[in-house]
Formats: sequence, structure tokens, C-alpha cells
Amino acid sequence: MTNGSIPPVVQIVGYSDTGKTTLITCLIRHLTREGWQVGAVKRHAGELEMDQRGKDSWHHREAGADRVAITAANQTALIIPRSLGLAELLPLFRGLDLVLVEGFKGAPHPKLVMLREPSHLSLLEELSNVWGVITSMPLHQGSLPVYRREDVEGIANVVKEMALRGFPPE
Repeated sequence: MTNGSIPPVVQIVGYSDTGKTTLITCLIRHLTREGWQVGAVKRHAGELEMDQRGKDSWHHREAGADRVAITAANQTALIIPRSLGLAELLPLFRGLDLVLVEGFKGAPHPKLVMLREPSHLSLLEELSNVWGVITSMPLHQGSLPVYRREDVEGIANVVKEMALRGFPPE
């Protein structure tokens, strides 16, 4: 499935505490067991500090390095001292089969929206490119397909169709 281009993106969006992270981790486990190479991007609303004050890499960054990479036997981290948009991050995922994105509600990619309570329905009016709703509450949302939060296999099948075909499954 991989070919070196930017992979398909499926966004899982919703308000805080709707279960987005839990669902995405379940989807990643499910898809990787099937042989998919999956990347993940999480939008963090606050400030983030990956480095430790006083460490060599921290000193490099404090000295003015535009980018600092830290690599070890088990992983590599790249620290860029500014916020990147989703479009800037996606090239880092070249060669994968799929990128699951949590957040970035304003991005143009296909979205599955997680709703926890009736007051969250207004989110559907604010977003573009919504392909379905994931919820555990009873919902009849017009033309949008509705998926149960607990149906990880069913949601994974929808995500695969979205990635492979590039448009919502019929």
C-alpha cells in the first residue's frame, strides 16, 4: 500500500473527553494487526515541553538551533521550536498507509465526529468534510452514517474504505 507519497488522512474530531484518544489507539491496534502502517497526529491545546532543562539537546535549542534531533537505540525525536500545522506535519508520514489525526478541526480532511451528548450536535454544523458520526447515544443524523463507539471493527472498516477509496463508502 505504501508508495512514498503523503498517505490518506482520516480525522477523528470532537470535544474534550469524548473518547477520541481511546478510539484512535484501538483503531491503530486493529489496523496494524491487519498489516497497515499507521501514523498518528495529536493536536495538543496547551503548551508542550518534550526536552528537559539542562540536558544537551535543551542547550542546543536554547543556543538557537532551528531544529534539534535526539536519537537513541529505541526512538528519535525532532524538536522544532514552533507550532506546525497539519499540512507541514503530513510530509513526515510519507510511505505509510494511513494517518489518523486527532483534532485539527479546521483541517480539510475527511472527518469522523465523536459526539458524547446532545449539546455536541452543534459541532456538526461547524465542520467541513464530515463523513460520519461516532456516538453511544441514540441519534438519527439525517444522511450521515452513525457508528457505535464500541464497534471498533466496524469503524476500522469505514476508515479503511475512506483511505482506500478516497470518498465515503456507500
